[in-house]
Formats: sequence, C-alpha cells, structure tokens
Amino acid sequence: MGKRFLMVLAGLAAVIVVGWLAMWFIAIYEPTPDQREVEEMVRERDLVEFGEVEGAFLLTPRNYGYFDSENIYVVEQYLDKGGDYANQYAVIEKGTALTEADGPAIAELTAKETFQNDYVDDFQVLSKHRVTVFRNEEKTEEHWFFKVTYKYDGEYFLTFVLPEPAIENRFNFFAEGYEQFLQF
Repeated sequence: MGKRFLMVLAGLAAVIVVGWLAMWFIAIYEPTPDQREVEEMVRERDLVEFGEVEGAFLLTPRNYGYFDSENIYVVEQYLDKGGDYANQYAVIEKGTALTEADGPAIAELTAKETFQNDYVDDFQVLSKHRVTVFRNEEKTEEHWFFKVTYKYDGEYFLTFVLPEPAIENRFNFFAEGYEQFLQF
C-alpha cells in the first residue's frame, strides 16, 4: 500500500512538473507584446489587450491586437525583438455603414470567398473600415477593408478583408474576435 501511495504521489508530481514546463514553453515561444510599448508606439493610452491576430500587412503574419473605443491596433507579436518588428503597426478604425456603391465589391468578395472556401457558411459583409499602416511613424498605406463574418465548423469567425482582388490581405480575428468586435 505504501508503494502505491508513493507511485501516485510521484505521478502527481510528474504531472505538475510537466504542466509547469508546458506553460513555461508557451510563454517563451508565444510572446505577448508589452502593453506600455504598444501604447507608446501608437500614442494612445488605456488600450485593452485583445490577443492574437493573423494578418498580412505587417512584417510577419503573427500579430497581436489591442483596442480602445475608437480603434483596433494591430502590432507584431514579436514586438520585443525590436528592429523592423517594433516600427510598424496597423490601425483599424471604427466601421461605417455600407453604401450602394459598395455593392459590386461586396458581390465580388462574396463570390470569391464562398467559391474559394466552400466550407464557409453564413458569409456576411457587415461594414467597412479604414485601415492605416504605419512604418517608422509614417503612414505608408491606407485602404478600406470590409468586416465579414462567417460560420465554420459550428463557430462564427470575424475577419477584416481588403476587397481588391489583386491584393490578398486580411486580418483574421478568429472566433474570439467575432464576440469582441461584431458591433465595432
């Protein structure tokens, strides 16, 4: 009986150590940008951390999001590495209503997305948002993106998509973004 107790105790200790190592590994390899650095870079205060964002406008597709009541700020997830990682970000402004003039672009986007991604259900274009990219504190790009939602595998997702067919750029906010930014 004493041996069983020691085996259970050793197993429990092993599980705790493995769990701690896994959390340590995740913390090292999944960096979170320092909020103060982000606030200093974008010149805004009291930002709220959102989490991971996948995008194509910055140096790498691994981005991180912060927001306030007016804008979403997307920065490199590896902001702490400095250099090119630390001198660029994108600002997604609060949305504006769609107009009739947006109709052709919406139809083309809907056809493209539902054709290329036949696994996507309930594809909806909700609003348009100005997205501005800054590099070295200078505005380098500005585009209008559509905020779209879709259902995949029973969950709803939110993405900001550039409607221009020649440029394949988007910011994916995943299922968490659907809940957080649906009314943004």
